[in-house]
Amino acid sequence: MKNKDYLDSFVDYLKEEEKSNGTVEGYTLDVKDFLEFIGKDIKKVKRTEVNAYKQHLRDRKLKTQSINRKLVSVKQFFDFLNDRFEMGINAKVRQEKVQKQYSLKDDELLTEEDYEKLIAAVEEAGDIRTKALFNAMYYSGMRVSEMLQLRLDHVNRSIVEDIKGKGGKYRDIYINKKLIDSMKEYLAVRVQPFSSNTKALFVGQRGAISRQTVHNLMKDYAVKAGIDKKKAHAHNLRHLFGLRLAAKGVPIHDIAKYMGHTSIDVTKIYLEKTQSYYASLIDEL
Repeated sequence: MKNKDYLDSFVDYLKEEEKSNGTVEGYTLDVKDFLEFIGKDIKKVKRTEVNAYKQHLRDRKLKTQSINRKLVSVKQFFDFLNDRFEMGINAKVRQEKVQKQYSLKDDELLTEEDYEKLIAAVEEAGDIRTKALFNAMYYSGMRVSEMLQLRLDHVNRSIVEDIKGKGGKYRDIYINKKLIDSMKEYLAVRVQPFSSNTKALFVGQRGAISRQTVHNLMKDYAVKAGIDKKKAHAHNLRHLFGLRLAAKGVPIHDIAKYMGHTSIDVTKIYLEKTQSYYASLIDEL
């Protein structure tokens, strides 16, 4: 059998599987493209040729999604040949990694006004612990998981070292005076957990509080403050910290350090959002 015969059998198989006409046509064109590229008997294909084909697709400046679609078609073809004809093709087809796109949606972000309403609701309830929790993220950009690693001996420090961040990487957290004052205020009323010697700063009667507790507090106080539920995410306090740094003109690499970002591609979202904000103000003049 020739390559064309194998392709015809593959097309028949797809139709038997009741694939849509669009799917059959797409797979057919993709496999034809691959077969024309290798220019040899499919039974002799090797991994090096698959990799060369991937590079060929890159050179054609195709989008990652288009490259991966073609590679999926080729893999399906290989699987079919191995199953139907016991061809034993051992050329692994690895898809391209898709670069994650980072963005912030305006209607899902907290504003300074939202933050003030949130703190006002917390103060009205006399909830000093929650005020310190929210301030920790707002004034330092800590993630919830990082904030819950704070210990009693971290109070009064301007730098908290070796906090385990995203991806298991350790980083330093920078604490300003306003946050230190807020933590001191909380420390004065901090409860002593039942039968627990925990050194965690943020605790309840049963011991160190959980991430879910923080998220629940955020949702509850957002409702009390009249804040849209789409914005009621604790992580938004961290975003607000990043946006404030960008608005003050802090260099991007410094923002990345404060935020604990390993890639400035993530940090850029704060600069882009700030730029679009100022552009919108000009439009209103």
